[in-house]
Amino acid sequence: MQSTLHRTTRLTPIAFALLAFSATVAAQTATPPKAETTLEQVNVRSKYEREDLPQRAPGHKAASGARLGILGATSIMEAPVHVNAYTRELAEDWSALTLQDVLENDSAIVFTTNKNHLLQNFNLRGLDMTAMDIATNGLYGIAPANAVPVEMFERIEVLRGPNVLLSGMPPLSSVAGTVNMVTKRALAQPIADLTLTYGSKSYFQGHADVGKRFGDEKRLGVRFNGVYGDGEMGAKDESQKRQVGALALDYIGDRARFSFDLYNSVNKIDGGSPGMFNFLGNASIPGVGTLLAPPKGDTNMFRGTHGEYDNTGALARAEFDFTQDWQGYLALGGSQAEGKGLLFGTRAFVTGADGTTRGAIYNVHTKSERRTAEAGVIGKFDTGSVKHRLQLSANILKHKEGSYNTACNYCYTTNMYDPVVPPFPAAPVWKDYTTENDYRSLAVADTMGFAGEKVLLTVGGRHQTVKMPLSNYSESRFSPMLAAVVRPWGDDLSLFGNYTEGLEPGQIVGVGYTNTGVALPPKQTKQFELGVKLQTGALTHTVSAFEIKRPSFISNNAAPLPTLVDDGEQRLRGLEWSMYGQVAQTVSLLGGVTHIQSEQRNTGKDTFGTPEWRARIGADWQTPVQGLKVGGRFIYTGAQWADSGNKLRVPSWNRLDLNASYATQFGATPVRFNASVENVTDKNYWIGLFADGFVMPGAPRTFKLSATVSF
Repeated sequence: MQSTLHRTTRLTPIAFALLAFSATVAAQTATPPKAETTLEQVNVRSKYEREDLPQRAPGHKAASGARLGILGATSIMEAPVHVNAYTRELAEDWSALTLQDVLENDSAIVFTTNKNHLLQNFNLRGLDMTAMDIATNGLYGIAPANAVPVEMFERIEVLRGPNVLLSGMPPLSSVAGTVNMVTKRALAQPIADLTLTYGSKSYFQGHADVGKRFGDEKRLGVRFNGVYGDGEMGAKDESQKRQVGALALDYIGDRARFSFDLYNSVNKIDGGSPGMFNFLGNASIPGVGTLLAPPKGDTNMFRGTHGEYDNTGALARAEFDFTQDWQGYLALGGSQAEGKGLLFGTRAFVTGADGTTRGAIYNVHTKSERRTAEAGVIGKFDTGSVKHRLQLSANILKHKEGSYNTACNYCYTTNMYDPVVPPFPAAPVWKDYTTENDYRSLAVADTMGFAGEKVLLTVGGRHQTVKMPLSNYSESRFSPMLAAVVRPWGDDLSLFGNYTEGLEPGQIVGVGYTNTGVALPPKQTKQFELGVKLQTGALTHTVSAFEIKRPSFISNNAAPLPTLVDDGEQRLRGLEWSMYGQVAQTVSLLGGVTHIQSEQRNTGKDTFGTPEWRARIGADWQTPVQGLKVGGRFIYTGAQWADSGNKLRVPSWNRLDLNASYATQFGATPVRFNASVENVTDKNYWIGLFADGFVMPGAPRTFKLSATVSF
């Protein structure tokens, strides 16, 4: 068998600036490019599959490997962490529009914003994450700040748990894990697809996906994805507009590879929004004190609201082969985002048993910008019988953000079952950035192979410096990682374990404390994980047990003034099972089950918004009818506390979704039809939590129809 650490491995195609890109294209010699397959073949590649990525697994819903930050592309069976990679085919089966449509298939994830909300925040392994903390081609600071469109992406990789060594710190410092979006590239064969989608209630969308490689050796690739959609979806009378333009260039030389990604994504809402409801109230506005039945999923709680979010990002990346065993890479990129309008203020206090409600609404103007760069070296060498794969990297990420709003702060009376049109505050004046974070780091990791590579040991660490120039804050921490994979009985069974850390900035203590003005140290989240990976035929399983301890700053409640101390702790203990592949030639499965117990050790209370049980089980059947596939998924989310005081409990819920696809030809033209229905029974339910005390209704029955013509 070929050596794991010494097989010919290349990073994903990477990029440089456009000027460097064009100059290098002209300078390269015209010899055929080398093969870039990172992992061993497990099935025949489609002409519409990127050859430089880990292959799709049987069933084509997931991939056989994923990128693990600075460790690069790694087989799922050889990864010392719990990771899954979802494919473009999965997104197409559900006519996905945004990242949420794909991640709903992962049992470790629950969303903390409503379906079709302009923002897409979610909870991964019991810890919160926002769209801004999503990586693109392994680099933070590029992804959109709100709802992430999926049309420009080939893969979605989900690495569970804190891992600052592998990926560094994201802009908003989430320690939940890493969600990495892999962009599309021009393929070996030209592609020219037009997809038309209709969604309830009256949403229409067109998506053009065009790509081709140029030159005698097909070294230069160009791919473009363009999207325009408009119409009513979600809340009654609420319309949304989506515009996406994404350009991807790449060049494959003999000893160098370059790529460049550029995108613009604009989301608009007009006419309303669903709500987020608090039943406990506050000191001045007492709530009803009990959880009422949810409103209908299409209830327009804030009729007449409107807003727009505009995102632009670019990423240039380059890779060079110094020798057969040593490579270097450089990446540069950034993004900016601007949101205007009545975007976030979809909150209300329910004060009466009949649904009487005090509504709040905010007119917001927010801006953010991120700049990022990374450089590194990867090398392979031996020390006696031990094989090494060494990674060195340096990273910098700068994030600026400012938000201003004018508020109607619970200023009007309405009813959550029969809302009225709210008053609308005037637009605020944006002044300047109010948050500035500067992250710089150096990382090293060595994966060592012992005993004929039956044992893979990864040792490394990242030295991270956190600066907040506006607060005169500067602190540094070293975050280690130790991980191992053991394969005592062949390649179909792997035992793995890891110790990893996540890192968040500390804070400057505000007024009202004895230590006002003191800079508190960064918070180091620690994870221990043990697991097993098993391949049974064409089905791959991962089972893992983990414990995560995340510190928190709390008041010691001393008199006459308290002190803010780092004496709090959130502890999460969990057990996860995920699987993908085929149980028969015509039947494929995708899904998993997650069990989490999360508590605040300083209070003894369970963490709010963390359901104990989550399950996502999907299946597809390739019917005897040529080209016809039918399937569906079952989603279950267990009961969860609605508030930090554990006073209100949101009941468990389940949902059935169905889909079907039919591939045929009209003459010589391939055509594929997709249909899906979410929430088949059209049940009303509380789906989860946005913030402490605020619960969200689930979306109504929603169907999508799409047709893709391949020219």
